[in-house]
Amino acid sequence: MTNSTSQPLLGRTIHLLRDFAVTRSSALAWCILAISLAVTAIAWYLSSQYIRDRASDRFLFRVSEMEVSIEQRMLEYEQVLRGGVGLMEASNNVSRAEWRTYFENSRFQEYYPGIQGVGFSRVVKADEKDAFVESIRAEGFPEFDIRPDGERDVYTAIVYLEPFDWRNQRAFGFDMYSEATRRAAMDAAVASGEPTISGVVKLVQETEDDVQQGFLLYLPVFENGETVDGKDQRLASVVGFVYAPFRTRDLMVGIRKSNLPDIDFKIYDGESESTANLLYSSHLPMLRPASEGNADFVLTKQLHLRGRDWTIHFESQPDFISGGESAISLAVAFIGLLVDVLLFLVIGSIGRQQRQAERIAEQMTSEFRKAQKQFQAVCDTAHDPIVLLDESRQVVYGNPATMDAFGFSEDEVVGTSASRLFERSLRTEESASSSITDDELLCIRKDGTTFPARISISYWHDGEQQLAAIIVRDVTEQRRVDALIRQQIAELSRSNRDLDAFAYVASHDLRSPLRNIKHLADWVTEDTGDQLPVESAEHLKTLKQCIDRMEQLLDDLLQYSRAGRVHDRLMQVNTNDLVTRIFAMLAKPDAMQVCIDGELPTFLTLKAPLETCLRNLINNAIKHHDRADGRVCVSAIDDGELIQFIVEDDGPGIASRFQKKVFEIFRTVAPNSDWKNSSGMGLSIIKKTVETYGGKIELQSELGQGTRFILHWPRQIVMPLESVEPPVSAESEG
Repeated sequence: MTNSTSQPLLGRTIHLLRDFAVTRSSALAWCILAISLAVTAIAWYLSSQYIRDRASDRFLFRVSEMEVSIEQRMLEYEQVLRGGVGLMEASNNVSRAEWRTYFENSRFQEYYPGIQGVGFSRVVKADEKDAFVESIRAEGFPEFDIRPDGERDVYTAIVYLEPFDWRNQRAFGFDMYSEATRRAAMDAAVASGEPTISGVVKLVQETEDDVQQGFLLYLPVFENGETVDGKDQRLASVVGFVYAPFRTRDLMVGIRKSNLPDIDFKIYDGESESTANLLYSSHLPMLRPASEGNADFVLTKQLHLRGRDWTIHFESQPDFISGGESAISLAVAFIGLLVDVLLFLVIGSIGRQQRQAERIAEQMTSEFRKAQKQFQAVCDTAHDPIVLLDESRQVVYGNPATMDAFGFSEDEVVGTSASRLFERSLRTEESASSSITDDELLCIRKDGTTFPARISISYWHDGEQQLAAIIVRDVTEQRRVDALIRQQIAELSRSNRDLDAFAYVASHDLRSPLRNIKHLADWVTEDTGDQLPVESAEHLKTLKQCIDRMEQLLDDLLQYSRAGRVHDRLMQVNTNDLVTRIFAMLAKPDAMQVCIDGELPTFLTLKAPLETCLRNLINNAIKHHDRADGRVCVSAIDDGELIQFIVEDDGPGIASRFQKKVFEIFRTVAPNSDWKNSSGMGLSIIKKTVETYGGKIELQSELGQGTRFILHWPRQIVMPLESVEPPVSAESEG
């Protein structure tokens, strides 16, 4: 507090300043204004320079971060290829199914985004070409051939490429060694025995839409897994290449999105920054104009990757130094000018400001007293105990709830130490303004019993000492409920694991006896030849059909158990294109009409589950149609929270007594003669999948009037609890 002797001195000083402002204020004001303007100019310059230096450091850091991200991502892809080489060297003959299984189990596209696929290209000598082509055609690809045509001493042919979708199928059988850029990279990989990146190429997977520059990463596979010295010997011993094609924009978008949100960069193959060598450019003209050499920060760096040199040219975007950062220096100048003006005017307004300060002080005192009364009222009516402590940690106030919770009277609480109420000492805060901390500890009642509580502590200074307000909440019941929830979650997780284990055993371990039975039936047929009675031959044929149906049932059982349990990432799905691809892939009579009625929506959802549901519905409509010239149509209605996908046909329809049963597991309304073509699981899988994500499926049908399935798919996907549990795998069961 200010002593009595200082108050007259302060008053006299104010009066002197006021008098001086009246008599000499003009010269003093202009002098102060000139000095303050000079200080403001210096402050503006220093703040501008500091902001630019900080932006430069941020630019260099992000460039370095991008380099590391590219190198790390390419190292991860190298591990993918080495895994493929390991698979090839671990088996004398890796089948197409084994390659697909390796790819699916490794989940490359989920863990390694940006990769177009992982494939194997086999080296074929000229004298082995015809036999090799016939062997691939025998696998179910009657139109397979090595492309391009022409006589060459050595051929290579892409035989495995996963995922084997419509885009990657365009590369099936392509001879990469026939093209100079690819051949150079393949020769370099053979010579070094290490992964090698090719130059700029146009992938054979490219179509006329969204054409991107690409490159390939090769890793040779040598005969018997051993390399030899000498280029010619290595060329003779290589049996193929495990490789990965990359569409550069798809690759870089995944790397760039979290590293360089405000930096443009171009990647060139080699050291020349020419258009012919341009591999990737992040600049999109339709979104913003090019910097045209006016970027604040520019840097070109060389990156050495797997036998290839890339040149990366970085440029900051026009808004790299944000408006907020630029505004700092302007704010410094503006505030400085404002202060200058205030200083210019303050000399003549000392008395007025003093009187205003007195009025504000009186108002604040009144408001403080009002707030104090309000605080008292709130504390007295609060259900949770509220305790106030002074600087020595003595209780100065406790509300009525405190007395009820701790069992003390008001006289017993006030003046007692906080250690009598709380099992351990409270942390002492020395900050001058209100700071809030949360903690959990045991509270002590008057009778010595304790209860767990969650406490919130607020510290502040009242001008003389530090005070603390403590709000105590009993968490005994909350802990009991939390323990019960954890127990229920553990039980649910255990139940899910048991179901996965059962599905695995049912769909995998039962296959072995089925295959043995089928082999025995085949051996009986081979051993007896034409001597077997016609009736017995028919019985064996029926037996093998039953075995095939059992295997289909086991596959569908596994798919049913996993429905709604395996989730990919949310993505923008164009359902119009999705249904069009489903139409193209499904087998149907030539006279059968399939169509899309209206425009199907594009929205953010899980692609794989939605595709499974639509494909099964469309396939059922085609398969169970009673006429070869029937009609199947798909439409959609967006009603806000749900999107209704409608699959309808003009087939035989379903009787009302069967409509609820068709969604039951192993139920089918197909004729008895068609039992082998339907397992009765398709609609069950659809129902489980869509209900897992918060939707439903509806059936509308009458005999002779066709069938109408309505898939109510949620626009906002709700991930189920089971998604946090990993699926049962062969390793976990082994």
